[in-house]
Amino acid sequence: MSNPELAQLRQLSRDEKFQMKAVMTYDEIAGLCEQLGYRDKLRLAQLLIQLARKEEETQNPQHRIEENRKEFSKSQNSSEVIQYVFERLIKLKPTKISSLKNSIGAMFQFQGGISESEQERIISQLQKLKYIQIDANNRVTYL
Repeated sequence: MSNPELAQLRQLSRDEKFQMKAVMTYDEIAGLCEQLGYRDKLRLAQLLIQLARKEEETQNPQHRIEENRKEFSKSQNSSEVIQYVFERLIKLKPTKISSLKNSIGAMFQFQGGISESEQERIISQLQKLKYIQIDANNRVTYL
């Protein structure tokens, strides 16, 4: 920057400087990113992904949920989902029915969630396949 540009930049308010910086082009940002170390590049990449996902969720919340439910319902009919849930449950080993339901719900939280009826269906399938047993005290036993 030349001296007159520097003098003009010093006279701008903080908000004006921020707005001026916010209009950086992709090439300018890419050039600056090349100067970062690998850890900072990874942190920046993670931040950008999080920001993009948040922006997408706010702009198209219903579209994303419907899309994830369609994907879930396609694979829901197969035994792959039951096998996936069982493999995860073996590692987690929830001992009560309530923690079992919480664990199953957490497995699908990034696919738009799972209804209680779907959780019950998965649990009944696990029982039918003799993967788990639930006693009268709502305790889960792994077979």
